[in-house]
Order: sequence, then C-alpha cells, then structure tokens
Amino acid sequence: MTLDRQAPVTIDLDTLVDGRPVQVSTILLIVIAALALISDGFDLAAMGYIAPELSKEWHLAQGALVPAFSAGIIGMMIGGPLLGYLGDRYGRKRIIVLGLTVIGLTTLVTMGATSVTHFVVLRFITGVGLGGVIPNVVALVAELTPRRTRGRLIVLITLGIVLGIALPGLLGAALVPLYGWRVLLVIGGVLPLAIALISVFVLPESIKYLLVRGDRNDRVRELARLLRPDLAIDPDARITIAATVPSTSRGSTSALFAGPFALITPLLWICQAANQMANFFSLTWLPTLLQSSGATTAQASTIAAQFSLGGFLGGIVMMFIIDRLGVVPLVILFALGCPLVAAMVLPGLSPVMHALVIAGAGFCVVGVQCGMTGLLGVLYPTPIRSLGTGWTQSAGRLGALAAPVVGGILLGMNLPAQELTLAPASLLAVGAVASAALAWACWRHFGGVHVSEVIVSPIEGHRA
Repeated sequence: MTLDRQAPVTIDLDTLVDGRPVQVSTILLIVIAALALISDGFDLAAMGYIAPELSKEWHLAQGALVPAFSAGIIGMMIGGPLLGYLGDRYGRKRIIVLGLTVIGLTTLVTMGATSVTHFVVLRFITGVGLGGVIPNVVALVAELTPRRTRGRLIVLITLGIVLGIALPGLLGAALVPLYGWRVLLVIGGVLPLAIALISVFVLPESIKYLLVRGDRNDRVRELARLLRPDLAIDPDARITIAATVPSTSRGSTSALFAGPFALITPLLWICQAANQMANFFSLTWLPTLLQSSGATTAQASTIAAQFSLGGFLGGIVMMFIIDRLGVVPLVILFALGCPLVAAMVLPGLSPVMHALVIAGAGFCVVGVQCGMTGLLGVLYPTPIRSLGTGWTQSAGRLGALAAPVVGGILLGMNLPAQELTLAPASLLAVGAVASAALAWACWRHFGGVHVSEVIVSPIEGHRA
C-alpha cells in the first residue's frame, strides 16, 4: 500500500513581494538606505569645504589639492563595478556594510594626514567605498519593494545624496569656525560607521539574491514570512523566481550586453556620463563663472545654490512619475536642460529670471540623475543588478572626472563666461539623443512607456 504525499506549495517570489503591504520593516529599509546615501553625498561634498581650509593650514598653492578630488572620483569609478560585482556574488547587505565601514574609517584616518600624498591615497580608498555603496543600496531596495512603487522608492532614497551634498555647507558654516575643518571629517566618518553598525542588526539581505544563490532555502522562507506576515507560509513551501538571465551569468560583465542589453547598457552609460559631466561642471565651476561675470562671492554662492534647490525639486517630481512614464521624463529633462544650462551665466538677465534659469537647470540635471538611478534598479535583473548599476555609475564618473578638466582648459582659453556653459549643454544634447534611443529600445521591448526587469533568454545569455 502506498501513501500519496501532497506536493509542497509553490510560491512565486515576485507575486509575494509585489503584494507586500507598507509595514515597519519597509520604512526601516527606506530610512537606512536613505541614510547610507546621505553619508555618501556628505563625503562627496565635504572636500569642497575642507580644501580651502586645508590649503591655508598647509600653505598650499591654489590647485594643489586637485589630485585629491581626482583620486576620489577614480576610486568611485573602480568601486562601482568592483563592489557591484561583489554584491551580486556575496550579498547586498555585506557589501553595503563593507563600503560604509571603508568610508568611515578612511575618512577618520584622513584627519591625521600629513601630506598631500597621504591625502590623495586616503581619498582614493574612500572613493572605492563611495562607489560601491550606491549600486548595492539600489539593488537591495529594488529587490525588497513591490513593483508598483519600486522606481518611486529608489528615487526617494536617491534624494538622500542630494540632501547629503547640502549638509557640509550648512554644518560647515556653523562648526568649522569653531572647531576647524577636521570637524567635517569627524561627521563624515562617524555617520557611515554608525549606519554600518545599524545595518548589521536591522538591514535584511535581499530575498531575491538568496533565492538566486540557491542554498539558503530556510533563510528564504524566514524572510518571506517577515515580508508577508499576512500569509501562512508552509515550512515546506517552495519559493520560486522567474529566470530573467541565466543563473551562470551571476556577476558576469558579459551579461550586461546580452539580448536587449546590447543596446540598453551602452545607452544608459552615455546618458549617465553626459548628465554627470553637466552636473559636476555646474557644481565645480558655476560660482567661478558667476564671479567672472561680475557677481560678488556672496551673490555667486546665493545664486549657485538655486541649482541644488531646483535639483531637489526635480528629484521629488521624478519620484511621482518614474514608475508610470519610464524613460520618457529623461528625454524631456535632457532636452529642456540643454538651453537652461547654456543660459546659466547669460548676461542681461534680471535677478529673478537668473535664479529661475539656474533652478530650472538644476531641476533638469539632478532630476535626470534621480530618474536614472530609479531606472537602474528596475531594468537590471537580480543576478546582475548591482553590477549593472555599478558599471553605469562608473561610466558617469568619467563625465564627472572630465568636468573639472574641461572647465579648467576652457577657463585658460579666456573665453567669455557665457560660452563656457555651452560645453555641458552640448553633453546634455547628446544625452537627449541617447535617452530618446533608450526610450525607443524600451518601448520595443516592453510595448509601452512602462519598464520593468529586462528578460534575457538562456540562449542570448550564453552567447554573451
């Protein structure tokens, strides 16, 4: 006599995650992710306020610390794909904690630097950590949030970078006169270390990563119960996930160019590089160009601040439309940003109009950046999500690295200030063309403006 054994219940992971309600764990995830990116943005911007004070203390010539800025960007270029690869191989949570720890420790050690060489080496190592945090945070949030709000939530945490960039100026004005420039390094070191410690105990690992890894079934079911306390998940339940790329492609750079990604990935890189060049050019040279056009130091700082304010508003708007309109908003913002960036130092504008033009430029440029990050978390599937995001961020660092160099060359040619902004504006025009091509590629793949994970067939994946 044989006994019939009931087959274990099978649960589709995407269905399970997409039905996830807003709960305390969701809010904690978003708060910790945003704090991680705030610490990222803080460190990115702090050097701009530390450099002048350090130059005075060490009696350095103007521009002596430029290698330190470049070293940080080069470190981010390497850290993005490297820690993105490690995140796809060994888990998002581990690499987020590792990246934050590297940022915190090297920033604190930087306080004891005694030469420009020491400073450059430490900024490079810090940059590696900075470059690796963003792709893994984006991947983790993408894999633990419902599809209906995924892009919106990724844009929301990306605003943490914008806020972090603003903090050194606000805190520096109050604290540096009292405690010196090292106080910014104390904050920039303690903040990521505190977030890393909290992450160890509070941040969950990506359930999709664990399922793709294939050897953590009990842990997957445990996380599934935490995600969906409203469901009674059987101890023997099988949780499955649809394969969007071959399992052998996990962590493989070639998978970034398989199937539809052969066109989508290069277009994402072009858009990111073009936008980052315009963004860093504006952040680096706008105050200088405004002063060369006749503004005082105080006036230049006040007017230039409108760029960041407009950018924050652009990020908020993108948060509400990215899930519904996909790539289309990027095309519009690239196209609108081109003339606005070109006009940032146009003579003859009234103060109100000048502020609106610069705020509008920031709205477009930073809005594109937030939207790009949101799309990266949606388009790339789990096995290559951190890697794809990391490589795209690294391509953007090329634009960021070019911005101070191009600006310095153009300033040395003694061109009128209003002609210098044509350089970043022309890159935005390139971005407009590339984003239009990207929108066409996504429309062709998804049959509409709405985007989700790109599916690559096993044959396409193995050919890559």
